[in-house]
Amino acid sequence: MIKLSAGTANVLGLKRLKTDAPPTTAYLMAGEGCKNSCGFCSQAITSDANKDNLSRIRWQEYEINNIVANLDQAAEDDKLKRTCIQVVNNKAVKELLPSLLEKMNSKVELPVCVSKNINSLDEINKLLDSGADKVNISLDVINPKEHTKIKGGTYQKKYNLLTAAAKRFPGKISTHIIIGLGESEKEVIELLLELKKLKVGIAIFAFTPLPGTKLVDHPRPEIDKYRRIQIANYLINKYGFKKNDFGFENNRLIRVEATDAKLLEILSTGEAFETVGCPDCNRPYYNEKPGGTIYNYPRKLRSKEIKEAIKESKLVTIDG
Repeated sequence: MIKLSAGTANVLGLKRLKTDAPPTTAYLMAGEGCKNSCGFCSQAITSDANKDNLSRIRWQEYEINNIVANLDQAAEDDKLKRTCIQVVNNKAVKELLPSLLEKMNSKVELPVCVSKNINSLDEINKLLDSGADKVNISLDVINPKEHTKIKGGTYQKKYNLLTAAAKRFPGKISTHIIIGLGESEKEVIELLLELKKLKVGIAIFAFTPLPGTKLVDHPRPEIDKYRRIQIANYLINKYGFKKNDFGFENNRLIRVEATDAKLLEILSTGEAFETVGCPDCNRPYYNEKPGGTIYNYPRKLRSKEIKEAIKESKLVTIDG
């Protein structure tokens, strides 16, 4: 079973959808109903949520040959730059994935990222040999105690696998981090610094409570915290900021090693507040409704939005 996100189906001409930010990556979901029990996920075995959803996005099943043909055309028309396959953790999908990758790579001129439950370096090697450009090992919940409560298993085991994979397959490994699940700003920023050294690609998400999941009543992250983490991530990855360039109070980021004028100059493009992840991944409205508070902008920010995002960070004063 292969599903497309609503935005992807729209770009491929399989669905009509009004949007101000079409996806620049094609998002596919392989399988339905996961045996994992992640408290935030609609696909979890413990979830009563609609299985046509992942985060707040609706997904619909399409015939694979139809998907591939339309992906090929969209790539030729330069509408899409990458394909991301989200894989649920069940046996049927494990058997399907190699043939899916082979078909994608033989027919479509787009790099493919695979995001799935990974247990070994050998598994990663097989995915890369089958044609994956990148493999994602999601940390998701980065506070160790909360990780065990929300995802199950141990954070350290997952982190050790991620670091081993990054060293074995440099430049080919990425991870997901969800903000708003018990982590401190200091924890996140220290992790971002470590992942930068390892050349691990990072996608940052805002926790989104979903009906039918265990965490339906859990609050969303505070926007000021989220903006400060976005700023820190941008400074680390774009400007090479180090650990000593950040100052904390009660584990909250309160200072960066730059004058207000310099920081405002750096942030004036708005790029810090755009979606981060694999190259050309913009995940339109994955964490938010259009018209509401936007955590990750899937497009270039307007001047007013840049000023608002900087103000929301409470890290630097801006006029206007």
